[in-house]
Amino acid sequence: MEIQGLGLSSTVLSNANTSSGVGIALLDKTLSADQENGDALAKMLERSVNPLVGQNIDIRI
Repeated sequence: MEIQGLGLSSTVLSNANTSSGVGIALLDKTLSADQENGDALAKMLERSVNPLVGQNIDIRI
């Protein structure tokens, strides 16, 4: 293998490694955002079932 070919292979592998790292970081951030959105949706659905529970106090004398 020529020295030029070795340098080119090294550059290509380095770029692929960088692209993989960026892709993994983006996927991690997307998964975190999806988890937060899912938690918010679950809370919203819990509130929609009985939205008035705990908002008023009935007192009779």
